[in-house]
Amino acid sequence: MKLFDSLLRFFEEDLDVVTGDRVLVAFSGGLDSTALLWGLHELSSRLGIELEAAHLDHGLDPGSADRAAAAAEAAARLGVRCHVERREVGRSGRGHHGLEAAARRERYRYLEDQRERVGARWIATAHHRDDQAETVLLRMLFGSGLDGLAAIQPRRGHLIRPLLSVPRTELRTALACSPLGWVEDPTNRNPAMARNRVRHALLPRLRSESPDLDKRLAGLAANTLALRQALDARLLRHLEPRPAQDSVTIRRKDLVALPHSLRLYALRLLGRQAGIAYPPTKGAQLELLRQLDSGGEIGCDCGRGWRWRSTRNDLRLVRTRPRTPDFTYTVNVPGSVELEELALRIRVSFSRVSPWMFRSSPNRAGLALPIQPGDQVTIRNRRAGDRIQPLGWERDCRVKQLLINRHVPREQRDRLPFLCYEGAIAWIPGVAVSEHFRLSSNRDAFVVEIEPQ
Repeated sequence: MKLFDSLLRFFEEDLDVVTGDRVLVAFSGGLDSTALLWGLHELSSRLGIELEAAHLDHGLDPGSADRAAAAAEAAARLGVRCHVERREVGRSGRGHHGLEAAARRERYRYLEDQRERVGARWIATAHHRDDQAETVLLRMLFGSGLDGLAAIQPRRGHLIRPLLSVPRTELRTALACSPLGWVEDPTNRNPAMARNRVRHALLPRLRSESPDLDKRLAGLAANTLALRQALDARLLRHLEPRPAQDSVTIRRKDLVALPHSLRLYALRLLGRQAGIAYPPTKGAQLELLRQLDSGGEIGCDCGRGWRWRSTRNDLRLVRTRPRTPDFTYTVNVPGSVELEELALRIRVSFSRVSPWMFRSSPNRAGLALPIQPGDQVTIRNRRAGDRIQPLGWERDCRVKQLLINRHVPREQRDRLPFLCYEGAIAWIPGVAVSEHFRLSSNRDAFVVEIEPQ
């Protein structure tokens, strides 16, 4: 059976499947996802995988709850656990891309939440070759570039599309051999949705003149994806991005050195590296290029909580955070305190002097504080007017200027937990130890350590 052959080829040749891998199937109960769930169920022993299903009810029509119940019943007939949840897409969550896009975003958020909850390695969706053809046509109509014409990818992160090479007619033929039926979603006939107009009006007319149209459009998507991957690899070698949590950093001069025709594409690539779900608007990207050409400091909003910033010779794409509120904690020595605002724990204790204490460390320090067991120290974030005399300096300086000089990103400055003793700053993690509390080698040390909660 072609369904089984396609699934086996995908899982055995395109994925590094390990026995015991759990696969979460996005299961609407329609023809496509029913064929996927049944096919994977029939092959699960051979593939060595464990199956679960997930159904999200958006409540977009009166029959949605009945379809959710039917999906759960169909999965139960196969002995597959099906997780069902209802999440309505409110008007405020629809955005300017409309209800269909908002529902899709919410569906993928739900699937990822469920994947983490059940410990699945993969999320499998039932996109097939007809879907790919529709997507390519839609992207062409919208004037998409390489990113758009690559259309639906067989694999992206935890998402897999094992049926992408299979025509929908093959899925219908396969299900005729199964004990399962399926339900029809009436929203798939709604002419207000652009995809439905392409599916039911444009594609049939084009197919009547070119019977192999779907295969050719799928080939265009595959070739575009290969081209995009090759271009991505070349750009990554040139830009050498340094990704971190919620950010990515490159050398500013490397982006400027690219031809103008590649800069916008490089910006979208870096957005994917940072983890942005949707690329910045064209206007935001053009504004960044304008600021780059001006040679001045960069400060450009990308939307959805992301922003481009310059730090000396670097250019950083960062997720912006609301300002961390002021906090102050008192710690008895020895002891510890949890900083709820930062999801960190600060531990303070006494120790013999060790060699590591004379080397810089972002998460721990040894200090010469004149305190005894039972005394107290303070942990707080920065305040206006803060000053410190860093180790080896002859005079004190403003903390604000020190953080700038040490290239501490703006969004991290309010999240540094300062260790203070009797009102004086003794340690700024990863930035400075106070000269007034310089450690000598012939006494015990006061030790402060930062631990994640």
